[in-house]
Amino acid sequence: MIKRKILARALITLLALFVFFVMFSQIPLLSQEEAEAETKPAELFKMSLKELLNVKITTANRTPEKISDIPASVVLITREEIEAYGYRTLAEIIENIPGLFAVDDYGEYGANFGVRGFWSGVPNDNMIILVNGVHQVNDMWSNYPLHKIAVPVEAIDRIEVIRGPMSVVYGNGAFYGVINIFTNDNSDGPLNIAGASAGSEKTKKLFLRTAGKQGDINYVFNASIYDTYGLDKPLADMMLDSSILPSLGVPVDSRTGGMLENNEKYLNFSGTFNEFSLNVSFCDVKKEFYFAFPSTSDGTRDHSNMAILSFAYRKALSNILTLEGKLNYSQSRDWYTYKVLFDDFYGIQELSTNGFEVEVNTFINPSPSLDIKTGLYYRAVLDADDMYDIPSLGSPDLENNYKFLADADNIVTQSLFTQVTYSPFDRLRLTAGIRLEQTPKYKLESIHTVGANPPDYESGVYNQDKIEVIPRLAAIYYLNDQNIFKFLFGKTINRPSFFQNAQNTLDPERDDLKPENIQTFELNYISSLSETFTVNASIFHNTLENLITRIVELTPEGKYNSYSGNAGKMVTQGFELTLNAEPIDYLRMELSLTYQKTKDKREGFKDVPVAYSPKLLGYVKAYYHTGNFTMAITGNYVDSMETYWDETKVSLANTAGSRIGEKTRGYFTLGANLRIENLLINGSYLNIRCSNLLDEEIRYPATTLSAFMDRGTLGSGRVFLVSLGYKF
Repeated sequence: MIKRKILARALITLLALFVFFVMFSQIPLLSQEEAEAETKPAELFKMSLKELLNVKITTANRTPEKISDIPASVVLITREEIEAYGYRTLAEIIENIPGLFAVDDYGEYGANFGVRGFWSGVPNDNMIILVNGVHQVNDMWSNYPLHKIAVPVEAIDRIEVIRGPMSVVYGNGAFYGVINIFTNDNSDGPLNIAGASAGSEKTKKLFLRTAGKQGDINYVFNASIYDTYGLDKPLADMMLDSSILPSLGVPVDSRTGGMLENNEKYLNFSGTFNEFSLNVSFCDVKKEFYFAFPSTSDGTRDHSNMAILSFAYRKALSNILTLEGKLNYSQSRDWYTYKVLFDDFYGIQELSTNGFEVEVNTFINPSPSLDIKTGLYYRAVLDADDMYDIPSLGSPDLENNYKFLADADNIVTQSLFTQVTYSPFDRLRLTAGIRLEQTPKYKLESIHTVGANPPDYESGVYNQDKIEVIPRLAAIYYLNDQNIFKFLFGKTINRPSFFQNAQNTLDPERDDLKPENIQTFELNYISSLSETFTVNASIFHNTLENLITRIVELTPEGKYNSYSGNAGKMVTQGFELTLNAEPIDYLRMELSLTYQKTKDKREGFKDVPVAYSPKLLGYVKAYYHTGNFTMAITGNYVDSMETYWDETKVSLANTAGSRIGEKTRGYFTLGANLRIENLLINGSYLNIRCSNLLDEEIRYPATTLSAFMDRGTLGSGRVFLVSLGYKF
């Protein structure tokens, strides 16, 4: 239950926002009629809630479908909604999606999101993230780190979130669904934007979007520079015993300030000509982070970049048959400079990959009641290298090591799928699909040049090459136009990455990692009780097996170990309810509640609460839009979380029982946003966003990569971001 003083502070804050709104309303603005003469009204503000359910999206089955007809749980986030709530970053948008929650251990990848009671130690490897339909995968970890995607919020036209196993259509990695971010929508005409932002934590951002449409040619170009100093918190507040900090190389009064700086540069170009399309993106990031120890000197840094080039062709050959082909190429590089323990510490690591993927899909519609999709997929990682030299840790095993994919081998994922949707009568829609997927054997090698002449050479073959069968079944029953039931079943897999396999395949004492797999049953209910009130409810049951976890430990002998292992079986049961309402004109509200309970089914762990799995998540959103003004509030509740259970009871600092850290308490954060359009000049806007308005303490549970902060890492307090821009 939220404390009374928090409610009182919330009411005072709402009153202050109202006064602020009244003060701004005295500024001369263009009239609504003047603005609409040149600017098309936002579709979101004109459509009823019932009409929004009939909006067509493309992500679920690669073809336009109404949300009510999609065999999955769907969340649609539009540009108008993003602007109304004033989200500062892509991570903040994702954090406000029902069922998702963040854990930030100050690692190199930033916020790592869990979904429906499950959180993976590998950042964001349980949902596929696309930009304009193009995979943003990092082949080193087979994951989707947000700092390498780095799409500025101003560039986003809409986000389609499909929750539930989506591996039949999208293959490996679609464990809990797909997030597709669109930055190239010219359907309502080209939109050009120039904007600048500044705010707390020395945050600065510049953004430019230019778009054009001439005949059959469409293009959109987005560019941004984002820079922030990051959090400035005392390490002592994140430790049960801060007196050990000097033994870890830093003073007791050390702070995170200057150790979590982040600079992102992002470019994206999308173009279409008739049936052809081109997408190019590039992201360059210099990001500071913590890894196992406190940072010293000028901080541990990752300088990373990722480039993706995609060509696509899609043509309707007839009223029945449509053909689609895609060719994507990507490369990624990370250069780590470790600064820990003492000022002249020396440690470097370079990770690099490159690869390509090919897709060929066909869409067959022989009748309005029958839809058939089939496709072939091939992805090849051509090169994967992990070089590290960290002599200052004092272990010869960490000096001049080089692990790599053998020259003659590629890491290949090949698959084919078929999915059929059939409506035997108007009120029933059935979907069945199957995907056959395989990763053939491949060879890994390593060279170690310290203490050996000639150098030590090791090799191993990853041989988990069986063909995986991935099924999907769904039924949608339309009780009437206002009430829809979706019965959903699916299985999916998540294969271990190059980095994970390199640790195990090259070690004869460890077994090859098996693919993770999940089986999900879900009953989803959608109801439009009126034009102004909708309900979306789900009951779900997930069974997860062969989960891969990363272990980082320092043995009593002072040896550093890092490895991965399959961690057995977990079962999650949960309920999710989302209500949308428009109680009065121009006011829209959303309330969402998720209850989930995850149990560890391994022998000896059945009575041990699962780590990083909050039982309760709550979301509330509301915005009022009239004329040139939009006021909005967002609220998030995340329940308490346990930390990783350390079976060996060996960690980098003191432990709390058999955990690596202390249980964190639940927290509630409130955000507010004020947006003014057409301020003095038609097309201009002013946006003021405050996150964590009540300055609530956010504490994330410690992970194996941040175990010395055993009380849990702290999130941002009250922060502001002010943005000025011009649309034309």
